[in-house]
Amino acid sequence: MLNGWKTMRWKVLAALGTLVSLPTVAAQSAQTADGAQQFLAATAKKVATKVYFVDAAGRTNYVTGKLNGQVKTIKGGVFGKPKETIAALPEQAVDKQLADVRASELDAIDAEGRPTACATRITTVSAPPYDDSKSDAGNESRAFTFTLTYTDQQWTYEPLTKFMNPAQVIDWGDAKISRNPDSVTVTSKGQSFTKVQVTYAAGDLDLADRIEFAMKFLKMSCDNSANSGF
Repeated sequence: MLNGWKTMRWKVLAALGTLVSLPTVAAQSAQTADGAQQFLAATAKKVATKVYFVDAAGRTNYVTGKLNGQVKTIKGGVFGKPKETIAALPEQAVDKQLADVRASELDAIDAEGRPTACATRITTVSAPPYDDSKSDAGNESRAFTFTLTYTDQQWTYEPLTKFMNPAQVIDWGDAKISRNPDSVTVTSKGQSFTKVQVTYAAGDLDLADRIEFAMKFLKMSCDNSANSGF
């Protein structure tokens, strides 16, 4: 049975090597873990590749910040010059979970910064602007007086670097891979997050197949239990 399992395992690896087409190693007779890393890094720049950093409280892409603002009031009447005052609003703590964080750069580097084909560092991420602002105006008029109010508020959150320092790394020796029809997700334990997920939204079944096979090739190549034959 042991020999049968080894034979089956190498057949799977051979099949993966045949199906995963990597431009940088097209001339080679066999695919490699390094080639799979290069393929996944290059593909991340071409398709929507979302990243989910999940903390111990189950919050995804969680950021904190501050709400600041001011109120400008102009009071006037039939007689005299209008008077203007500006008052700062009390600062408030705010937070939210970002819906769209994407991997901009992936590198075959481990958590200690050492090059390796069995780890993928999420080096750079991007997201649409998530700081926010709001302005309101009010007008209260009476027979001989008026009051104008202008309220400006700004929500300012911590930068995306919070997700990259310390670096978060996919450990292919202990990764889980899941597949939807045209997207593929790899899940790993993060360095400062309970869970890190990277999802390639391929939008194409053939490309999703190639991404899935590249991931499975890495997982099998980096499986620490492989040396035991199981």
